[in-house]
Amino acid sequence: MSLDPRARQRRLLLILGPALIVGGAAVLFLVTRMPLPLRILVGLTDIVAGCALLLVARQKFRPPPK
Repeated sequence: MSLDPRARQRRLLLILGPALIVGGAAVLFLVTRMPLPLRILVGLTDIVAGCALLLVARQKFRPPPK
């Protein structure tokens, strides 16, 4: 069964958003071999990108108003 492109895109956004947030948190708190300023930059960039993806998914795939 093939999903329609909108459902597939929504599913992809809802998977990648939290994955980026978790990956960014892992870089911030678990990686120790990277210099601190670079670790903060990479981790926060991933977290912001994940939040942006979730926001796009929420805005684009909102149910129609009643």
